[in-house]
Amino acid sequence: MNLVTELKRRNVFRVGLFYAVAAWLVIQVAETVLPLFEVPDGVLRGVIVLLALGLVPALVFAWAFELTPDGIRRESEVDVAPEVKQQTAHKLNWATLAVAVLAIALLAIDRLMPEAGAPEMANPAANAGSAADTAADTAPARSIAVLAFDDLSPLADQAYFAEGVSEELLNLLARIDGFKVAARTSSFKFKGGDADIAEIGRALNVETVLEGSVRKAGDQVRVTAQLINVADGFHLWSNSYDRRLENIFAVQDEIAGAIVEALKLELDITGETASRTTNVEAFDHYLRGRQLAREPSRSGLLRAIERYERAIAIDPEFAAAYAGIADAWVWLEDYGGIKSAEAFPKAEQAARRALELDPESAEAHAAMGMVFDRYYDDNMGASEYFERTIALNPNYVTAYNLYGDTLRDMGALDRMIEVHRKAVELDPLSVFYRARLASKLFTTGDLDESRRMIDALLAEFPGNDYALEELGNLEMARGNLAAAADADTRVHAARPGDPYPAALISRIAVQLEDLPLARQWAEAARQRGDDNRWELFAREQIALWQQDWPALDRVGDLLGGHDGANLRGIAAAGRGDLPEARRHLLEALRMSGHDPLEPTLLQHVRKLTDLARVERALDLPEWRNRLEAARPVLERLVRRGGVESNSEGYDTRLARITAVEGDREATLGHLRAAVDTGFRAAWVIESDPFFSAWHDDPEFLALAIEIRRLNDIERARMAEIDLQP
Repeated sequence: MNLVTELKRRNVFRVGLFYAVAAWLVIQVAETVLPLFEVPDGVLRGVIVLLALGLVPALVFAWAFELTPDGIRRESEVDVAPEVKQQTAHKLNWATLAVAVLAIALLAIDRLMPEAGAPEMANPAANAGSAADTAADTAPARSIAVLAFDDLSPLADQAYFAEGVSEELLNLLARIDGFKVAARTSSFKFKGGDADIAEIGRALNVETVLEGSVRKAGDQVRVTAQLINVADGFHLWSNSYDRRLENIFAVQDEIAGAIVEALKLELDITGETASRTTNVEAFDHYLRGRQLAREPSRSGLLRAIERYERAIAIDPEFAAAYAGIADAWVWLEDYGGIKSAEAFPKAEQAARRALELDPESAEAHAAMGMVFDRYYDDNMGASEYFERTIALNPNYVTAYNLYGDTLRDMGALDRMIEVHRKAVELDPLSVFYRARLASKLFTTGDLDESRRMIDALLAEFPGNDYALEELGNLEMARGNLAAAADADTRVHAARPGDPYPAALISRIAVQLEDLPLARQWAEAARQRGDDNRWELFAREQIALWQQDWPALDRVGDLLGGHDGANLRGIAAAGRGDLPEARRHLLEALRMSGHDPLEPTLLQHVRKLTDLARVERALDLPEWRNRLEAARPVLERLVRRGGVESNSEGYDTRLARITAVEGDREATLGHLRAAVDTGFRAAWVIESDPFFSAWHDDPEFLALAIEIRRLNDIERARMAEIDLQP
């Protein structure tokens, strides 16, 4: 008798097959159940190893023992009839078949059904009588919130990756025209919370919610996702994907495609993913960079750029990484104390490269909008970029926020409020966007609503720096200098790399005529980046007050652009060189895009007024046309009741216009109105060249005395505030 025949006679092959199928069933059960209890991956691997090792003892057992009607006996000690062995073989066959069916059924359930604990998938046919289901059938949902996917990885160290996968899906769906996608900040606030789907839907004002999880181990990844209808909590779609990590991009596309199909939407997924890489390592660096750039701090943004550059080193055609670099440099100029002349050229270079690779990159278009607005002083060019951004991605909330500043400078205040309200609609739980809307509301004169929003934010988020920043701006504009200084010092402490609050405190000190304090805070702004925009703002305020014309000329030279040329013109006029002053001021107008045949923008008003004063002194007839172009812009803003946080105010600007005209009564009236609404710079009335005709006028001097009386009250209140940088 040969070995194979003996193995068959003793049912060793059948036992081996039964053991293999039973082990497969055990592994399927373990793989499904263990993650529910957050058991480490090592346990599952241990189970697999033990089962593999157990095969040999099982085969030895089958060879050495026999199943008889009297139980298990050693094969050498019993003489088993052939019919008994045949019965044993039949039992093993049926047992193997039963276990195989169970294993296959479990595998099918795991792949086709929703995650454990989730409601059953909706069955429209079974619920045809329901009004909600009928509505869902006839009117596809037009809004969604993509929640942060849970990290179920063995070491729970892949949160950035899980969030990145969900954010990529969010960005892909956001490109669908007419489809509202709640912004990341608001959607991801529910991570780790216990809010149910109905609560999330109400908070974000969406009809559907996408949630899921990512389990990443080695080069394997499992992604689960389910699309849930907010109205009834039923699943509209659900699936799980087990793939190699290199196929994560295909998984994202499949999920997006399934959602598009489930909600009867239209999306060209291939066309909308041109910015993406297909290299997993580059993608990983990109996700880490995006996580670092989330909060705009100097260190975080610089580290984000390093990550983006590492991604590009791996994949030189990774458009989204170039767009990330452009965006980071834009924010570094504002929040990181980087010089405009350094930050914006780098932002432009990266943005243009991103657009070469992907002409429809919304992020790159938005970065170019900021470059045109803040570096080239081209509001119209910036506006075109921002409008294109919104057309490409109607849900790109950052674009609405950035566009608001451009619209303010253009004087398009209604459109400005519209885009900021849209930002809050898309990201209703973002403190930043709500605070930004509040700041724009007091610019347009909606002071009560602005204050209510700021108070509500601080009640909900005590000490939040974004809310405090806008509180400080509002208080300064209203002349409440102590309250403004208190808010600004807290913002300064909360943002180690941001020079903006230090510059504002320096300006408050200028209004209080405290030169040591003003210089101290200007230096604090400088320490966050030499010659940054906000340090130059502080130095500008000190130079104007002190009439230090060489210092002002130096600031203008460093600042550059139309604002820099304007300061150099003021400095030249202060020195008495009127032709040189006129040359600089005409250049400032040209650089700011002023066209006498087009409507005057707010950013043109100061330049036109300064130029009119110089031209009148030179006895040039154009001065009247300059004032007539500037006046309507300010009068419209005064009628709306708007205020400025970082300037002297609309009434004071009107006083400069009437001062050039030589109208004493009108000038005095505008200055009184300015004091009533928060103007607190007594030195402007006493020494500014615009008002030189009335520097000894008793009524003008009385107004300066009144300002100092008000400032004495503020100075006493500030004694309780620690004003050390």
